[in-house]
Order: sequence, then C-alpha cells, then structure tokens
Amino acid sequence: MMRMTATIPVITLFFLLLTPFAPSHAEDRGEKLYTETFTLYKSLAVDRYKVQDKEIWQTISRAFYSIYKNHPSSSKAPNSLFLSGKMYEEMGERFGSRDDFDTSIEYSRLFVRIYADNSLADDAQLRVARIVERHSKRDAYTEYEKVVSDFPNGDMNKIAGHKLQDLSPFKPSKKTVSKPVSKSGLVKVSRIRHWSTDNFTRVVIHVDKEMPFTSRFLKADPKTGKPPRLFVDIKGTRVDKNLDVEPIKNGLLEEIKFARNTHNQVRVVLYIKSFEDYKVFALRDPFRIVMDIHGSETGKGNYYAKENDRGNYKFENGLPEDNVSSLSEALGLKIRTVVIDAGHGGHDPGAIGNTGLKEKDVTLKIAKTLKAKLEKDGKKFGITKVHLTRSSDKFIPLEERTGIAKKLGADLFISIHCNAARNRNAYGTETYILSFTNDQRSLAVAARENATTSISRSDMDNVLKKYLLSAKINESERLASYVQSSLINNLSGKYKPVKDKGVKKAPFIVLLGADIPSILVETSFITNPTEEKRLKSNDYINELADGIFTGIKRYSTEVQTASIQ
Repeated sequence: MMRMTATIPVITLFFLLLTPFAPSHAEDRGEKLYTETFTLYKSLAVDRYKVQDKEIWQTISRAFYSIYKNHPSSSKAPNSLFLSGKMYEEMGERFGSRDDFDTSIEYSRLFVRIYADNSLADDAQLRVARIVERHSKRDAYTEYEKVVSDFPNGDMNKIAGHKLQDLSPFKPSKKTVSKPVSKSGLVKVSRIRHWSTDNFTRVVIHVDKEMPFTSRFLKADPKTGKPPRLFVDIKGTRVDKNLDVEPIKNGLLEEIKFARNTHNQVRVVLYIKSFEDYKVFALRDPFRIVMDIHGSETGKGNYYAKENDRGNYKFENGLPEDNVSSLSEALGLKIRTVVIDAGHGGHDPGAIGNTGLKEKDVTLKIAKTLKAKLEKDGKKFGITKVHLTRSSDKFIPLEERTGIAKKLGADLFISIHCNAARNRNAYGTETYILSFTNDQRSLAVAARENATTSISRSDMDNVLKKYLLSAKINESERLASYVQSSLINNLSGKYKPVKDKGVKKAPFIVLLGADIPSILVETSFITNPTEEKRLKSNDYINELADGIFTGIKRYSTEVQTASIQ
C-alpha cells in the first residue's frame, strides 16, 4: 500500500508529460513540466518511503532528461539536463550503483559540451571530476584541471584549484610519443564508409593497421560560416590513392573531407548540419574507427531542429485501424519496422556442426522463415515492414548490421545465431541483450560471435559505456524474455529434451548502437548431434521461427496497446 501511495505522483508526472497543449502554449510546456518535475524531486527528500524507492528516482531523473530532449528551446532545458545528471550522481551514492555514476558523467559532459556558456557548466565539470576521483585520482586531476582552465571566472574555480593541490602527487606526466611510422612507410587509410538516416549517421574509417588517433569536436563558427565539425587525426598514416567517399544524400552531415594534414597524419572531418550527440571509438581486426552522430528527426531537407517542433504531439480522435491508442502514438510506442539479422555469411561460416552443417546457412533459413511469418500476419499487430540484413550468402561486417537497421528506420532488431561449445553434450536455447557481464560462459559466446571483429575486454567495456545510456535495455530485456519463453514453449511441445538457458547479457558488437529494442537469439547448439540434426529439419526451423514470431507479437501487441494504469 505504501508503494502504491509513493508512486501516485510519478503516474501524475507521466500524465503531465503526455498532456497535449494548444500551439499558443507550446512554448510554456517545457517550463510547466520542469516546475512539476522539480516539485516531485524536492518531495523525495522529505518522504522516507519515496527516498528509498529507486524506481521513483529513475522516473524523475528520466523526466528531467525528457524535458531537455523534447523541449530544447525551453528556458528550462539546461536546468533539466543539469538536474538529471545531479540525480544520477545522487542515485550512485544512495544505491551504490556504478552505472548511475557513469550516467551522471555522461549527462554532465553533455551539459558542458552543449551549454558551455551556462553558469552551471563549471558545476557540471566539477561533478565529473568528483565522480572520477572515486576510482582514479590521476584521471580526476585532469578533470579538475578542466574546471580551472575552461572556466577561469566560474564559482567552482577555487574548489577545483584546492583539489589540484591535494591531488598534485597524482598529476599525469606528459608522455613523449614516438612517430608510429614503420620501416616500410606510412599505413594507409584505405576506405571510408557511411550510412545515414534523418537522425543518425555512422562513418567507418578503415585503416590497414592499428594506429593511434585523437578526436575533437569544433563548434560552429558564425564568423567564417563553418558548421559544427567532428574530426579524427590518425597518426602514422597516409591516404590511399584510390580512396573515394560515396556522396552524402541524406542525414546529419553536409560532407566528409579527408587529407594528409601533416607529413605523417591523416585527418578525416565530418561537417555536421545538426546533431545532439556524438561518439567515436575503435574496432579491431581489422582496425576501424567509428564515428557516430546522433540527432533528432526533422523535416525533409532541413536537419536543424526548429523551435518547439519536438514539443507538439498530434492527437487523433478515436483509434487508427490497427488499434494503436493515441497515447501510444504520442509516446512513439509503436512497432512498425522489424529488421532480422541472419548471423555470419560469406567467408564467415560461423560455427560448424559435426556433420558439416554451417551456422550461416541455418540462420539465413530461420531469418527468411521469420520474415515470411511477419509479412503474412504482422499487420494484425502493427508491423508493416520487415527487412533482412542479408538475403543471400553474403558477408556483412558486424558494425554495418545495426547501421542497416538504422537506415531502414527499424523499431526492432533481431539477430539470429546458432550456439556452439567444445562439449558436444551442451544443448539448449538462450537469448541475449547488450550489456556488461562477468559470466564467463556469456563472455565466451560473445567472443565467438564477435570473432570477425576482435576487440579486447577493456576496449569493449569502454565502447559499451558510450552506448548503454542510449540502448533500450529494459525494452530489450522484455522483448528477449518474451522471445525466449515462446521459443521454449514451442519447442518443448514437440521435441525432447529442450533446455531453457534463459535471458542473458553480453557485449555483442552486432547489437552495438542500435538504440532500439535489440536481441540476439542463440537458437540451438549446432555442435550438439541431436540439435544439429534438428537444425537440418524444415519443421524445426519453422518451430524456431514461430517461437520468435510469437515473442515479437506479444511484445508488439503490448506496446501498441500501452496505457497508464
């Protein structure tokens, strides 16, 4: 009963976030939502039940972030982002959660980048330093230095100065970097690829050998008319004479330029029309540098966010033909497009069974069967488009698969695989979502599926930190649980034995950056003689596809009819 009482204001908050306003009051909406959300935030401190409920903390902090995200022109957008970061720091302290601290750092860095001239920018940078100090005094010194150097007139300057004195024994020493040029000459930047949607662009730079690189973001320069730019400098490299970049037809970029800007360094520059966030990271074997630009959906041909565009929701009287409620439409809670990824392909066969059955062939059969089922009956629960990342025996790099999903505007991403183990007796079905894990078995599965893109555990952790904030973790977990239970129910009725290995978490590169509900299904062990035999059967393939279909149907139906109780 206490829990229900404590949750009532949170439900009220949801209604406030959804309540439509007349266009003439659109500019006041962000401020009104901020006032109501801030009132709930203050009430936490005086309610001994609410203050212990992390779900309420999360809801209010997400509400603040939603105000910043959906009402960027509101005078309260900066305060909302700042307070969201503050609440995540408080959650980290109160609930002992490293993930919450990481979220606070991410939001605080975002605040400093976007609102560098705001009086709270030095406070946000000090928060970053304070959190970093918990695990690295050396790195914290660098963060406190930024407060002093970047905000010399800020009110946090003295505090940061004192901290620098305290941490002086941990001051990083300046490193001298030798020229990374091999005897055979400079390493080639051999290829630059890109994929775009209206609100996302991914650029992948291929380098023939792993080389050190740095990235930097430059704000728009009104004096010269230059737009925002994001660039990477890759040391010890030269441009391949055959390197050419496909023209940009849509997305968040004006153009991509590259050149050798020093005798041993190549610079790749992205000229950006508009954006909300960016990420730069490396993948290895082969070595690639990935540059992701995230923006908001805008009108065709104009990718700058217009004032109040994201604050106006269109509500219809009655329900659409597919029974999607107006509430679901307002929230964007609808599943229309599904992208199915058949694992492996081409020169990458995946796991191979004892009789020579190849994973790449099995996954393509399952994917095509699932696609046919969704195309036939998906419209009954809202799905109108179904795509495959590959429809033939073709190799597609792992990072390109979520790029395809982005380009096609996917609402769900389903990657299909077959499991494998040295122990031929291992069997069963399991479903994965993208996340950290210490489970050695899950890490082994991820390592095998990531085999075409070798990346160290520490590197993968760093990449994951960049993406887990935008990943739909809760939604992915719910989708995974529905697919997993449907698969087990389907298979156990006709096959014995069947083993439910559950829903698990692991760092799969193929799920990286999708920022939609995304799962990876390990359907069966191709290395188990019994399950390999089943995987050769069209009936078994059909049952697997049907199980995944039923799980998608349950998730989609639930989302389509979403309502607040």
